[in-house]
Amino acid sequence: MPHENYTFKFIILFLATFAGVFAIWFALIREESADWVSSLVAHQVSPYAVTEADGGVIINNVVMGYEFSLPKGFKTLGARNLSFYLEAAGEKKCEVRHYYLKSEQVSENETKIVLSAKRGKLVFELVDASEIKNCGKYLMGIKNSLALVIFD
Repeated sequence: MPHENYTFKFIILFLATFAGVFAIWFALIREESADWVSSLVAHQVSPYAVTEADGGVIINNVVMGYEFSLPKGFKTLGARNLSFYLEAAGEKKCEVRHYYLKSEQVSENETKIVLSAKRGKLVFELVDASEIKNCGKYLMGIKNSLALVIFD
């Protein structure tokens, strides 16, 4: 049985492992890599799950635990700052902006619906106030379809 020296093999294995870990560390620590990783963190995915149904679009905010339905024909736009609208002849009509505020200092008016949520206010605001006559019914439909989901 020949005598084999494992010390040399362990040293080679250790150096190869160290070189691999160093290469990965160096690739991630470079300024370009750090910028790339931070840009991925800054552009978070949408908290909204959008489902198309026969009667319209159902939007569920999985983070805050609420959902509402859009009337038939509405389309959505945006990821974190959600807006939805009707499209006619390639133009947006009845555009509604939706956002969440932690402030209690939000007042409701004819173009803005404000609803209480768990730790703040849900706001649905008509972008073009001059469309209130034609689009106010859609705001009320959205308000009536809102459902808060309670998680255990």
